[in-house]
Order: sequence, then C-alpha cells, then structure tokens
Amino acid sequence: MSTHNLTSAGLSDSASHSSPYAATAQASLLWKVADLFLQYNGPQLAAYVVLVAAAFQWFLIFASHYVLQKRYVTKRPFADRPPSDYPPVSIIRPLKGVDRHMRRTLESSFSQQYPGPFEIVFAVEEPNDPAIAVVNELIQRYPKVPARVLVGRDNVGINPKVNNMVKAFAQVQNDLLWICDSNVYTDCGTLRRSVDLTLDDRRVGVVHHVVFSESPDTIGAMLDNAFLATNHCRMYLAINAVGVASCLMGKSNLYYKSALDRVGGLASFGQYLAEDNMIGQALWHSGWKHAMTGDLARQPTDIDSFAEYCRRRIRWVRVRKYNVTTATLYEPFTESIVLGLLTAWALRYLHAFDMTTSFATFFLCWFAMDMLFFYRINSRSPPSWLWFVFSWLCREVLALPLWTAAIVGNTVVWRGQKFKLHINGTVETLK
Repeated sequence: MSTHNLTSAGLSDSASHSSPYAATAQASLLWKVADLFLQYNGPQLAAYVVLVAAAFQWFLIFASHYVLQKRYVTKRPFADRPPSDYPPVSIIRPLKGVDRHMRRTLESSFSQQYPGPFEIVFAVEEPNDPAIAVVNELIQRYPKVPARVLVGRDNVGINPKVNNMVKAFAQVQNDLLWICDSNVYTDCGTLRRSVDLTLDDRRVGVVHHVVFSESPDTIGAMLDNAFLATNHCRMYLAINAVGVASCLMGKSNLYYKSALDRVGGLASFGQYLAEDNMIGQALWHSGWKHAMTGDLARQPTDIDSFAEYCRRRIRWVRVRKYNVTTATLYEPFTESIVLGLLTAWALRYLHAFDMTTSFATFFLCWFAMDMLFFYRINSRSPPSWLWFVFSWLCREVLALPLWTAAIVGNTVVWRGQKFKLHINGTVETLK
C-alpha cells in the first residue's frame, strides 16, 4: 500500500476511535473562539488578522528574492568530485505529439554535461506518433548517448502521462531517475547539479526545478508567462525555502526509483491527475527531503488563446482543491488585489489611513517586486515590457474570478477527456 493510502487509512482508523470526550473538547474550543471574538471588537480583530496575513505574505516575497539571489543569480558551482563518484542515471521523457520547439527541448537531454553514465528512454503510446521521427533524428545526431524509444500504453489508472511512463519505469536499470516532460528545456549542467545535491545529502529523495515559460506569442501565452514567471515562481521558491510542506510540480524531477517503489511505485499514482503533487507528498511523509538547484525547467508556452488560458487555470486550481485544500482555499489572500484591498481596509479601520493611498502603495510595491523578480530570474528583459506589464495586470485582475469558477465545480477536461474529481484526490472518467 502506498504512503498516501496508508495515511488515509490511518486517518480513518483514528476517526473510528473518536469518543464523546473528543467531540466535547472540539465544541469547547469552538465556544472559546466565539467567546474571544465577542469579547473583543470583531472588526478590530479581523483587521489585525489581515495585517498579520499581509506581513506573512511580504515575508514570503522577500524570502523568494533571497532564494533568487542565493540560488539563481549566483549559481552554485559544480562539486569537486571524481567522475567515478557519479552514479548512472536514467532519463525518462514521455512523448505525445510534437510540441513547440520540440527538437530543442529534447536535445537538452542529449547535451547534458554529466560525468557519469546516463541513458535516455522516450515513452510514447502509438507507433505512428510524429514525435518518434524527432527522437530518431536526435539519436542519429548523438550516437554516443544511449537512447531508445519504448512504444505502448499500460492502463494503470486515469492519468495518461503515468500510463505512458509505466513501461519505461519498469525497464530502466538505474536507481536515479530523471522524469522530464517533453516540452521542457534544461541547461546542460542541470543533471550534474541535481545529482550533486543527492550526493551531498543522502536524505534528499527528490530534486525538482521550477517551471519558467518563455516565447509567448498569443494573449493566452502572455498571461501564462506572466503567471508562471512571477506569482507561481515566486511562491514556489518561497514555500520550498520555508520547507513546512511538500510543494512540487512534476515538469522536471530527479527521484530515486527505489524510493518511489517504497511509496507504492509509479503505477499507484495513476489514479490521480496531479500525480506530481501526490508523489511529492508521499515522499515527504516518508521522510525524504526535497531539494532544488538553481536551474529552470523552461517550457515554450503552448496556449493559443485567452479562453484556453482561463480553462487551464480553472482546471489546475480545481484539481489542487482536492489535493491541497487548505492552501487552495487560502490562495486569494496571496494575490495582490484581494490582499491589497483588505490591507487598505485594515489600515483605515485601525489607523484612519486613506484607503486609496494605502491600496495604491501596496499594489505598486507588489508590482515593482514582481517586475524585479522576473528580470533577475530571467537574466534579461521580456521582448516587450509594455506587453508583459499589460499581461501581468490582466493576470492579477483575473485571479479571483478564475479561482471562484474553479472552486464551485468538480469536473475538468484534460486532453479531450472529461473527469470527475473526488474529495480524496482521485478522479473518475466521464463518458
């Protein structure tokens, strides 16, 4: 049984042993909270809570800039180790169709400057998939890199990516496993820096790389670029720096195959759409540490329209709602407009500050920090600052409406298939 199933079973077992005393204690706690709220001025208490939340959010913003400087602006040099110290690595790249700039993204695996041996295994479902031609061309160009294509599909769950990768997971020979999506480009030193972290600390069970989109050429792609390059990237770095919980996205991750086997194996996560998040939680609760290098998982944006951007954001917020419920419900309070308005109200209520001035100051400072963050992590300006700022503003305005739309539903459409989400994180296919 996998770790996440064990956890669920443990919670159910605990609940079955609850007693009237526990219920009484919970009722007493709720009464004390209500009594505290009544003893003090309710709006005043709410205003202080808002200011605490705002202070915490600004702490995360500054934490993300600290991590940015320490890890991404000042990159860690390679460790001074002999090549014999580096273990062999298997790279799995699942394929389906031809992505934008696919030759460049896949070639980044062949060009890794890794002192030890590594192999590349491409997993594809259909023998006539056009991605195979791209792979074969690269295999011929790099004859010294062991690479092969595995064709077939194992139906172990509803997640098509997991179904596609299971055959590769079963056949690779090495314990260190780098799973990298087909539309991701990585620097030539990414693998070496990632393995260095596992050699530095044997408790590291997963090394992951933050996603960063590039080459936007439609309004939907620009919105996605503004989101991933600022809000998402900033929060991802800050949460992982604080290290209070698992926060992992599965675009480019290095695992121990043996660690994945101990939490149920890759196939056991086929019942989830957000398999990356569930794998991260399972490893975290099993005692494995998460680590990050200063490398970006760069992906060319593939969103063709404004509507597609909205659908994608709604889909993944809706999926996260059942995987990380508390964090998802709190999400609006991490956004500039909602938190800025609440902060302006709290300052007006407590200190009679002008709301318009307070909100404008809050929002402009937030904007400046995001623009600085983007420029520093990307090491260059966007093709057009005007379009990037416009996209950023639109993204901020759309955040709450899209979150609200995501919260009220329980179905998603992914790759043409409709799914129903369940409260335990699993999903079922709808016809």
